[in-house]
Amino acid sequence: MLSLRSLVPPICKVATIAAILLLSNGAPALQAQVSSQVSSSDEYHSMVDPGDAAPLHLHALEGNGQAVPAYGYPSHSPWVSHFAAKFGGGFTTPADEDQHDLTYGWNVVAGAGYRFDRNFSMIGEYQFDSNKIPAKVLAQVGEPGGYVHIWSLTLNPVWDYKTGGSWGGYLTGGGGFYRKYTAFTQPGIINSYYCDFFFCYPYDYTGNVVVSHFATSQGGMNIGGGFTFGNWSGGKFFSEARYTWIDTPGRATRVVPVTFGFRW
Repeated sequence: MLSLRSLVPPICKVATIAAILLLSNGAPALQAQVSSQVSSSDEYHSMVDPGDAAPLHLHALEGNGQAVPAYGYPSHSPWVSHFAAKFGGGFTTPADEDQHDLTYGWNVVAGAGYRFDRNFSMIGEYQFDSNKIPAKVLAQVGEPGGYVHIWSLTLNPVWDYKTGGSWGGYLTGGGGFYRKYTAFTQPGIINSYYCDFFFCYPYDYTGNVVVSHFATSQGGMNIGGGFTFGNWSGGKFFSEARYTWIDTPGRATRVVPVTFGFRW
């Protein structure tokens, strides 16, 4: 009669042989799966330039396929490519009949707007021009000094007809609101105040006092063009000249601001 103890050795031998046969039959499939994974990984890395590959935790893809950093900001925001701006300053020369009524002066300008494409943009501008009144005109009115200030708010389309290379060219023109302020001055005592952290102290100094003035507000137009130079952070230096016509009462005012500055 067979006992349980006498059956254990044969059972262990059978189980060991079965395990060896099972492992030997499954090893080729397992090895093929591992080889397939390694081959796929090698094929993927061979298709990607290691210099261009980015860690998965740094970039993701938007719905349109644009790369986005992990913080969620696009690498190139759309509004930045459409933003246009300029600022600068220069000198202003009178034109036509105003050469007899105004001297050379200076100007500053600043503007911002929308760039539709690389060639066309629309800029809203603020400009300030300052010119003196010639001595012969002052002698006729009997005043020793005087000046003319012109403020303007205009909307100006800009066409960049050359954008490539180290220099470019553009044409511009537009119109809007102009305000002309004419003042006559005399030397005099000017009352003023000086204030510190605790008190304000009155004090007087000698300067040009406005004794009479008049101002007009009207529409006007400008047309001109300019050139751009270099390329710095997406912007360029520019120089431009624009013929400006202002519909002032009695006779139109005509000046030519020549401006140098920086534009995007």
